[in-house]
Amino acid sequence: MKNPLFYKKVVPLDHVRHRDLRMARKANVFPFARGANFVPAVVDEFGAAMAHLPIAFLPGAGQPAAVFVLGLEPGSNLFLEADDSWAGRYVPAYLRRYPFIVGDVKGREPLLCVDEADDGLGRKDGERLFSDAGESGPLVKQARDLCANYKRAADRTDEFCATLQKLGLFSSVTLNAQTPDRGNMVVHGLFTIDEAAVDRLGADDVKLLHEKRFLKPIFQHIASLGALAKLADRNAARQKASAA
Repeated sequence: MKNPLFYKKVVPLDHVRHRDLRMARKANVFPFARGANFVPAVVDEFGAAMAHLPIAFLPGAGQPAAVFVLGLEPGSNLFLEADDSWAGRYVPAYLRRYPFIVGDVKGREPLLCVDEADDGLGRKDGERLFSDAGESGPLVKQARDLCANYKRAADRTDEFCATLQKLGLFSSVTLNAQTPDRGNMVVHGLFTIDEAAVDRLGADDVKLLHEKRFLKPIFQHIASLGALAKLADRNAARQKASAA
């Protein structure tokens, strides 16, 4: 299977194999996301992120997938500073959980896994993942909780997107952002929720969305598109700084 975004060598986290492994990268620093103008989003974080990050949907093999828009063109992440620290008010959970991830094994409980290719991991500097006795350290315990919560939220987000697609609520769009230096910049190949289609929903469909608790994330997504202006402002500030 293709590795998820940013992950290169995912293996089960093991207290023997990884006994001496340490995390040297500081919190809130994400060098691996330097060239990402999209990162996955889950419905549980729409509310906290909507004022700061535009939420859209990327086409997928089966259904669209929710993403945060981080840049106005491929290879551009406007939320990373020169030292790779995060400059925004909200950090996507997908970034916060890296290099850990939950792996599904048929017939077994999900396993906490780690990307051994992560440059932030090593055996000399940083906080150890395990004690000398092989017990999980604070980093592993925190990662286990975060990854488990993220997996549940991701499953719910898949159901959310499948439901929206079934109800015909997605619309292909071009996002426009006005920038003073380059005029009108556009982001192609995305879907948003069609407000007019939402307005046309029948009572039974609205009841379904209410019962699934999907009405709130629909409107949180729509509200998040207002953050495109902040994205354009961030792009303009970066361009101005580069020219200085």
